[in-house]
Amino acid sequence: MLRITTWRLSGTAAPNTTPQTAMQAINEMCSTLARVPGAGSVHWYFGSGGIVTVGEPEGYGVADAILKQPAAQKAIAKVLGLGYAIVEDQFLLDPPKVMPFIEAQEAVPAHARN
Repeated sequence: MLRITTWRLSGTAAPNTTPQTAMQAINEMCSTLARVPGAGSVHWYFGSGGIVTVGEPEGYGVADAILKQPAAQKAIAKVLGLGYAIVEDQFLLDPPKVMPFIEAQEAVPAHARN
């Protein structure tokens, strides 16, 4: 599973906050989140008009458990305090994890479709 979260500057950071301050806070957040059991790796990138974080949690349960960790809450609050907000949060699943839930369909020859 991938969790792709897009963060954009939506508020006003404290005076004298530099871009380096935000990058340091995001680095700290990613390393804190990655230490939660089952969270997998967490990286960040520039993209989509903001910062994009990509995590590899084992499942939805882990993704929710991450947010209950005090250290994770503190790290995320630090990024939010710099004026960033989550504008999009996506979960992407590997095909083998989804296939058991998709009904098998009979192959219909092209000439028989309509």
